Amino acid sequence: MPSLGGFETVVFAAEDAASGFRSGVAPLDEFFRTQAGQNQRRDVSRTWVLRRSDGEKDLPAVLGFYTLTLGAVERQTLPPAIAKKLPRYPSPVLIIGRLAVDERVRRRRIGERLLVDAQARALRIAEHAGGVGVIVDAKDAVAVAFYERYGYEVLEKAEAHVWPKRMFQAMQTLRVAHDG
Repeated sequence: MPSLGGFETVVFAAEDAASGFRSGVAPLDEFFRTQAGQNQRRDVSRTWVLRRSDGEKDLPAVLGFYTLTLGAVERQTLPPAIAKKLPRYPSPVLIIGRLAVDERVRRRRIGERLLVDAQARALRIAEHAGGVGVIVDAKDAVAVAFYERYGYEVLEKAEAHVWPKRMFQAMQTLRVAHDG
């Protein structure tokens, strides 16, 4: 199990739902409490939680979480430089469906730790099954700005007020970033 600076990222367990996690974003908190376990049992997605270390009892038990699932995209929705290299049928991607940080630990780079962990898992999955990139669905302008800092680009050129915004990063770009 990966460890990130004394914290441990592990697959969601039933007791995590009652951990008191609160991101301050009602749909994300509701998902974590009521849907994460169900989705896991149904093999819809996997939720990974970043837990505090044993010596940090003043922090919430769950610092943040993300979900991973598989998907496919039509090549015409991808950036042209990538799309031209792909076959004419849908291409496999990994999807980070949700990523949230407990509001009590904001400004500690927990979101970055979670994203790096999710990307590392995506790379390992792609080694075994393929995948042209990682997709995220940014829920608002703050999320778009967060993902853009890590090289993701908005795919749809939708109206400014339409959310979520689907964003993409090529697997090859992630490989270079994680290897270097």
